[in-house]
Amino acid sequence: DDYAPHTRDLIKFRFEAVDSDSPNKSNVMVFRAFLDSFSDSFNANHNEFNYNGRGETFYTYNSFKRSVNIGFKIAAQTRWEMMPLYRKLNYLASNVAPEYGKSGRMRTPFMKVTVGSYLSRVPGILNSLTITWQKDYPWEISLDSPEKGMDRHMLVLPHVLDVQCTFTPVHN
Repeated sequence: DDYAPHTRDLIKFRFEAVDSDSPNKSNVMVFRAFLDSFSDSFNANHNEFNYNGRGETFYTYNSFKRSVNIGFKIAAQTRWEMMPLYRKLNYLASNVAPEYGKSGRMRTPFMKVTVGSYLSRVPGILNSLTITWQKDYPWEISLDSPEKGMDRHMLVLPHVLDVQCTFTPVHN
């Protein structure tokens, strides 16, 4: 197992942002998350042809697309988890936007996704990321921050968020 002991959880769950300048390197985001939903959709597209004198339609293969939807909750379980958790979430969200190379040209950011043994470092692209807050999720209020107390380094953010993402694998 390539996980460090301090990152083990119930299932392996991580995103790796592949470095476009050095594709063998990646920045890993490990989330201690609660999986809410998971779906994997395989879709084929075909060209249709009808020939004179034939009643049925004939098909030739056109294209294939796979789409993985992952829904999970992230939760800061201690005050010290807030900042790293939000740093990882912001970095994950940034991988929906394009990258720009040294020449200034736009590039697609590639990722590798791991969800248990079902997806193991599968390469692809992050199509969308939606972050949702529910009314019953508590917020950190940084109570004594103005007085420079214990909370002065805390951010005023929710302790729990729902995250929904769509990932398109790009197969070898």
